[in-house]
This record gives sequence, structure tokens and C-alpha cells, in this order.
Amino acid sequence: MTPQLRSMLVAAGVIAISAGVGARFYLPTPSTRTLAELRDAGIADGQSLPIVCSEETTKQTRNRISKLQPTAFRPNQIYSRVARVVKCFSPDGSNCLRPSDGLVRVGDLEASLVGEDNSIDDALPFRLDACDVMTCTQADAMEDAGTFINPYAPSRFCAGLNRVAAQPLPCMLPLCLGSDGGWDDKAVVDCRGVGLYGEQDGGPRWRGCNATPVAFAVGSQCVPTECGVVGGGDIAGEWK
Repeated sequence: MTPQLRSMLVAAGVIAISAGVGARFYLPTPSTRTLAELRDAGIADGQSLPIVCSEETTKQTRNRISKLQPTAFRPNQIYSRVARVVKCFSPDGSNCLRPSDGLVRVGDLEASLVGEDNSIDDALPFRLDACDVMTCTQADAMEDAGTFINPYAPSRFCAGLNRVAAQPLPCMLPLCLGSDGGWDDKAVVDCRGVGLYGEQDGGPRWRGCNATPVAFAVGSQCVPTECGVVGGGDIAGEWK
């Protein structure tokens, strides 16, 4: 990473890749920084890596995603799972991928997140410990298998600088609303667990207002959510 590029970035945290190790994560600064400036400073020299993080989605990120995925968000949805292309720079100037198997190096990498249009995306993952870091080849294979959403197809996801795409959320949460429209932990609604989360015979079971993996949730009042996000307090509007 060039000194000029580093001066245009601010450290945002560390993305956990595995136990005890991760990649330093940077965002452009100030918010008026343009892609042209970042290109001139050498951002394109980094290696492209797709990352998928849990985010508290900002209006700017929602607008960018909605251009190609108009039905990706519910009204007032706050939490989402977002795939992005970042540029990776190894501090020692070496490859960000392991020569042995071509997978992402588990160690001291630096990942710089930039926007692909004239405005810089202002999103920040709210769970840096819940990011999946992969190679472009892995993302392509997942897309072919139907487990990775690429709204830019037939162009591959890594073909553009910091492409962004909403990914399916991993869990479902019962929409436990009371008569006043607020969250009610004692409410019983049509969202139940099945299989491993169901009755002993695998049939539907009410598990309270708790998140359940998508594959094991059924009902008309289940809403997509992060598995670690729970209802409670005055947050009913987030799930409508």
C-alpha cells in the first residue's frame, strides 16, 4: 500500500478470519473521497477478495444494493448480510493468498474497502467477528452452486471494484408484536421450529420469540434476521 493511499484511509477495526488472527480493515476518509482519487493512489494494485459481513445497513448502502436488488430489503430493515469486494494489501508486499492452496492467508493482512461510484460507501460491519473472507474463485464456485447472490451476473462478482450485494440472512425471528405494535416477548405468532428445532417427531414447535436457522423455521410471521440479533425493547419497527 502506497503512503498516498494510506493517507486516504482510516482504520476501522480487525476482521476475524480464524481464532486469534484477522485482517486489518480500512475505510476511505473523508466521505467526499472519490474513486478516481483512490485509483490514482494505487488502490487497484491490491488483490481482490470478496468478504461477507453482518451490517447495520445505512441508507447509502441500501440505495446502492437496491439498484440491482430492488426486493432485497424489507421496509425499515436495519440488519443485513452484505457481500463486498475489497482490495487486499499484505504488509510485506507478498501475496494475500497462500501459495500452497490458493486460499486467503490467515495472518496480518490489510483490507481496504472502497466505493465503486463517485461517492464512498459509509457502511461499517457491526460484527467484525462474523465476516467470511474468501477468494474470488470460491465466490464464483458458490455462485454456480446457488449459495452466493451475484446481481452483476453474467459478470463475475470480483470483476468490479467493491461491488456490493445483499446475501440471505441465516436465521428467522418470530414477529412478536403486541396489540400496541410494540415488541412482546410473551406473544405467540405463526413462526415455529421444525426438524432439530421442532418436536421430538420433527413437527412444528413454538420456541418463543427466538431466532431459528432458516432451514428449520416455518410460518407466515417469520422475518429474516442475523442469528445473534434478538427482539426486545422498542424495536418493533425494525422487523415490519
